[in-house]
Amino acid sequence: MDRTRDSRNGTPDLRGLKALVIGLGVLIVLGTALVIGVVVKRFMESTGTPAIAARPGPATVPRPAPFTTTLPGTSSGRIAGVAAADGVIAIWVRDDKGGRIDFIDPHTGAVVGTAAPP
Repeated sequence: MDRTRDSRNGTPDLRGLKALVIGLGVLIVLGTALVIGVVVKRFMESTGTPAIAARPGPATVPRPAPFTTTLPGTSSGRIAGVAAADGVIAIWVRDDKGGRIDFIDPHTGAVVGTAAPP
């Protein structure tokens, strides 16, 4: 292992290692100061109330009352599919005439529209 030697007294040149140690020491001091600063800042911003009391509770959404509706058409139809989108419920009813789709408002249970082939 050939190391560069100081020409003055023949000892190994460790200036790079010293610079690295000093640089890492400065980084450790700055990191510690940053952590202490953040802790002090959060402590000063504290209102004195416990953190649990400051958190809002889970949101409660009121449940709408269930509704009943009568689908238009003949009694020979059967429900072949149900889907919901854009605030309406679409019910696909198959009957002797081929079928139709009834659109129901879930808040009131009223039929708001019907789509059927001609």
